[in-house]
Order: sequence, then C-alpha cells, then structure tokens
Amino acid sequence: MYCINYVIKQGDTLYSLSRKYNIPVEAIIIANPFVNVYNLRIGEVICIPASVPHENYMGHTTYMVEDGDTLRTVLNKTRINLADLLEYNSLDDIHLEAGTSLEVPIVSGTDYMS
Repeated sequence: MYCINYVIKQGDTLYSLSRKYNIPVEAIIIANPFVNVYNLRIGEVICIPASVPHENYMGHTTYMVEDGDTLRTVLNKTRINLADLLEYNSLDDIHLEAGTSLEVPIVSGTDYMS
C-alpha cells in the first residue's frame, strides 16, 4: 500500500480527510490499525492510503493549473485521488503553480476531460 504521511491539524476529521484526498473513510481506518481514528490528535501522523488502479485508466489528458487552484480543487475537478496524480506524474510532492501542466489519468467511471 502506498501511504501519504499526514499530520493532523486543528479541525481535521476522517470525513474531511476522505473528501480532501478522494478516498473512503473506511480506507483511512484500515490503513491506521494502531491509531484511534475516532479521536484524532493534533500533530499525530496518520497514513492516508492510496492505490493506483492502473487497470481502470482509460487514457490520460492534460490539466493546466489555473490561478487559485489548490490540490483539493485539482483533485475535485479531475475526480482522481492524490496517489493517482502523484504516480502518473512521477512526483513525490506537488507544488501547484499557475501554468503548470499535469498529466491526469482518465479513470473509468469519471467524466473529466480537459
């Protein structure tokens, strides 16, 4: 399993993290067997699980980062999860800058097209 280490911040909940990273709450629970995911503490590091369903890719398209884009808006617009974006672009980290071109997999069941 590919994990993104995430440091819990004020106001984080399982639901908010699942929405931010486009993954099910249950996946976060399963990936953190030794963490009380019902009582998250600020500063605690948890695993945000991510799988890359290559078999579900139907090709790819290019997404041009726009002014005001955040990681969350890019993931929501493209309807993929963070791991897919990182893996498809061979990145360990994303620094979004307007005008940056990202390769975005088209995942089966989504309707994003640039």
